[in-house]
Amino acid sequence: MVEWLAHAPLPVVAAIVFLALYLAAALVLAVLHVVRRRGRADALGPLSPGLLAPMGLIFGLLVGFLVADVWADRGDASAAVSQEASALRDVDLLTATFPAEHPRVRELLREQIDHYVADEWRAMSDGDATLTVAPAGLVEVQRLALSLPVQTEGQRVALDRIVTSTDRALEARRARLVLSSSAIDPLRLVALYLVAVVTLAAMGCVQIDRLPRAAVAMGLLATAMALAMTLLCAQAAPFAGYFAIEPDLLLEVRPA
Repeated sequence: MVEWLAHAPLPVVAAIVFLALYLAAALVLAVLHVVRRRGRADALGPLSPGLLAPMGLIFGLLVGFLVADVWADRGDASAAVSQEASALRDVDLLTATFPAEHPRVRELLREQIDHYVADEWRAMSDGDATLTVAPAGLVEVQRLALSLPVQTEGQRVALDRIVTSTDRALEARRARLVLSSSAIDPLRLVALYLVAVVTLAAMGCVQIDRLPRAAVAMGLLATAMALAMTLLCAQAAPFAGYFAIEPDLLLEVRPA
């Protein structure tokens, strides 16, 4: 469920998160209303408003820890795409020292990047990308590089850098494929939601003697929590959703 939520469109994510928190607030209000009607409101409050500060801090810390993990994965994914594009560009430029083989290498790079953009990016967006399928074009470039005829010292240096750059491109691709399946641990997200519900309940107990005012306060608090959780869930998958990382850098280095 959590993995599906991370890959869902932003309006769907927002609708689910807002609905879940508003339903929690409504349930708390209903329970408080029933308790008051039965004359047992004194057992639940009104509690001290000072209780809300530590509970809000706990919710904020949980959000902060989850956001740190999500942003770290997004940063690593963005860096992997940048490194891959840089390595492919280096291969294209360095192969120019071998004029006879350069057109073939450019054709392979062009086909490989087209495959990344058309097929692999869609698989990463759906969370279905796998490492079992090797990039045929890049593997062929690697094979050609190892068979290039070296006639000068400059070509020898260029060949070493071509092999290194090809390895960098393959490693960066592996990194982005692994990161494309990253998502928030379901247990953490459930814990965050439960802390939000408990905080809403505490807000209601603070205002139990004035339920209309409690409804307004809980509505505002639930809205703020829902905004934070929506942004968190929407960015959980680096290559999916509204904030998805696009293959723009790869298109920029695609041989014309």
